[in-house]
Amino acid sequence: MRKIHVITQKELVDSEQIQDCTAVVIDVFLATSTIIFLLKNNFEPIYTTANIESARNLALKLNSPFIMLGESKGETVEGFMYPDPTLVSHSEQQKAAILCSTNGTIAIDNAKGAKKLYVSSLVNGHLVAKKLHEQDDDSSIVLVCSGNDKRFSMEDFIGAGHVIENIITLGDYFLSDAAKIAREAYQQSKLNKFANLFNCETKHLLDRYNFKESVQFVLDNFESVNVLPVLVDGKIINKHA
Repeated sequence: MRKIHVITQKELVDSEQIQDCTAVVIDVFLATSTIIFLLKNNFEPIYTTANIESARNLALKLNSPFIMLGESKGETVEGFMYPDPTLVSHSEQQKAAILCSTNGTIAIDNAKGAKKLYVSSLVNGHLVAKKLHEQDDDSSIVLVCSGNDKRFSMEDFIGAGHVIENIITLGDYFLSDAAKIAREAYQQSKLNKFANLFNCETKHLLDRYNFKESVQFVLDNFESVNVLPVLVDGKIINKHA
């Protein structure tokens, strides 16, 4: 029986143990939601970097049109658009995107050695679950919660539970203890219309930086975005297009 594990924050990812696993990186507020909306709006491929310096160095090497998005511990960075999904609008011309964040892009970097890596949020977790179930292998599934600057993050844990809730309707899976609790957390939060997410640490952080609509925006788009981001050759593309 295929196993599902949940890692509660990016700092706990073991690069050796994850090599034979399928990873799903979750950063509901903001990075993975932003990646999903970038792909939806004709920004592809997406390059994620672990820090601002790497993002700037990468920008020097790209020959095609691109945009740069980034933040550092919630602060805006000169020369970068803030990586909030509410700011992403459709591009008539396909462009690449370079994205750097405090949590989500570091989580992707930490998990990039996995056999396969998908990007999930509450807006597309149902599609990620379906794709995981359709995989023709028995590799363990590791849901990586990005967390909040070396701390646990409520919304990412609930996002992991979202994937789990959807995938177990499709077949039999062995859930780790953390996976069981994540599923229960998701069920309870959804039952209450995700009210607890309006009181999570990240929501308060976004409010301080005047992105007060971000949480509502993601929840308004619950399971509504037909995008399946996957890491291929060091860049994220949409496999569901």
